[in-house]
Amino acid sequence: MSFTHAETTAHIEAFIRREAAVADDDPGFTREVNLFDAGYLDSLTVVALTVHLEDVFGIPISDTDLFDPRFATIGGMAELITQQPRRE
Repeated sequence: MSFTHAETTAHIEAFIRREAAVADDDPGFTREVNLFDAGYLDSLTVVALTVHLEDVFGIPISDTDLFDPRFATIGGMAELITQQPRRE
């Protein structure tokens, strides 16, 4: 299944909100906030997120991806994911 950039972004946001218990009205939680610096993601949540992204989007998340500055934001993650070819 192919996802648009907007669908990918929305899916990532929903997963992180659910896993990190982010309130719907949290004004600090945006698609461009650094999720690590702001405390929304920790090491356990990153592991769950990585596995989830690989399963849903059919792409590998490498160590290079994890250390890419774009991986710190929802928008950046979506960009990384939509640029990768899908596994068949």
